[in-house]
This record gives sequence, structure tokens and C-alpha cells, in this order.
Amino acid sequence: MTTTQTDRRKDVQAAGTWDIYIEIDIDCEELVDACGLDYKPAEEDSSQNEVGLVLTKDEYYGSFGALHLDVLNEVFIGEMLLNPELGEYVTKVTIYKPSGDIISFC
Repeated sequence: MTTTQTDRRKDVQAAGTWDIYIEIDIDCEELVDACGLDYKPAEEDSSQNEVGLVLTKDEYYGSFGALHLDVLNEVFIGEMLLNPELGEYVTKVTIYKPSGDIISFC
């Protein structure tokens, strides 16, 4: 069973969280394992794994609050939320906001 964008939007609206899905190239799977991160194969791209993070309001604004969207990209977000080495392998980041909005970097 796959999780659709609609399902993810409903989940974050109900929970009041910011759900962040980070797609990472499968070539760095051993590094992701070494960091102890849970992941699954990305639904849309078989060459990617997906790491899911759930942030509270305080965690979200602590990470992104002072940043302007024009300086953000998928690599920078991967470096901030995971680590600098993994950030180099990030190809896409999708943020589901409690408002129902979606922000995507790829």
C-alpha cells in the first residue's frame, strides 16, 4: 500500500506536525545505515531511498525559522537535518506543513 500526497497532507493536518521526506541516492545506503536512520525505497524513483522525519512546531522553526526560502535547497536541508556528508546525496526534499501546504525542493 502506497502513501499518497493526499494521505500525507491529512496526517500532518491532524497531527499538527511538519513531516519532511528526504530522498537520498541508494548509492549511499551504507552511510544511511551507519547513521542509524530508518528509510524505505522511494515510491516514485527506484534509485532513491526516502528518510521521513516528523518535526514539532518548535523543532521546525528552530531549524528553518531564521532562514529565507531563497537560500534553501535540497542539499542544504539534508545537511541541516541529517549531516553534511549525507546532504551531498540528497536529491529531493518534500515538506508537508500542518496547514496542508507542500514545499518541495529538487
